[in-house]
Amino acid sequence: MTTVDNATGTEPAVLAQVLRRAPEPGSVTDHVALEWAGSVAVVTLARPEQYNALSLGSWRRLGAIFTDLGAEGDLRAVVVRGAGDRAFGAGADIKEFPQVRLSPEDALVYNESIAAALTAVTSLPVPVVAMVQGLAVGGGCELAAACDVRLASERARFGIPIGRLGVTLGYTEADALVRLIGPAALKYLLFSGRLVDAEEALRMGLVQRVVATEELVPETVELLGAVLTSAPVTMRAAKLVADMCGRPLNAQDTEALTRAAVEAYGGADLQEGVAAFLEGRTPVFPSNERRSHVRP
Repeated sequence: MTTVDNATGTEPAVLAQVLRRAPEPGSVTDHVALEWAGSVAVVTLARPEQYNALSLGSWRRLGAIFTDLGAEGDLRAVVVRGAGDRAFGAGADIKEFPQVRLSPEDALVYNESIAAALTAVTSLPVPVVAMVQGLAVGGGCELAAACDVRLASERARFGIPIGRLGVTLGYTEADALVRLIGPAALKYLLFSGRLVDAEEALRMGLVQRVVATEELVPETVELLGAVLTSAPVTMRAAKLVADMCGRPLNAQDTEALTRAAVEAYGGADLQEGVAAFLEGRTPVFPSNERRSHVRP
């Protein structure tokens, strides 16, 4: 068992260990693994021999994992990655198309599975970080876009060359990408079929940081470390309000924002944050101190 003691800073160290190795075989179902580093879930596309291609079963597994994670009360963040160093995810498993995606009826079921998985990712109330090295193509690019932040190695490449297949891009996938790069840039990727390198993806807004390959794990751990030492209510509210920006608010949005404000201003974390600032010390938030995660 791995016991995490947040006060000693063990949690980021455990996360680094998980991210530096292949997923444990027992954690893999339908080529997707779920592992834990304390209160951080690590979801891995685990099919390195096929560049982590996504099968229909993989999409369904992703949807189930992220739906279940939404019920984890102590979950603080998620990292999504690809096994090996060649790909985050290289798109669909085209070899299975004759069985699962070559009729309108089958395609509808397949596309609904993709939409459900991506919706489960975007709906998660905690930060979801994509750690991208190698290819993020087609469904891999769409999955990365559904995450909150994308950190990429200098060897990463992104694209959606679906014009070579004759399939269509669904609304859920397109919406995630348009929110990042805008409709014109998405059209360019679709029309050209190009794979853009990490620096071009950074300029487009598709990724937020590009680092040397050997720095990708430390960069990811540093970001997650910042999340883990911040007030949990602040992190949840940050994601909530950022995702709402750019569209008219409805009554449900307003209610959610009000709940977040009441939770923050009526909680002990704010008092600790203010006291720490006035005393010139690092805050130790009660919500973080109460966490005691024990995972296999």
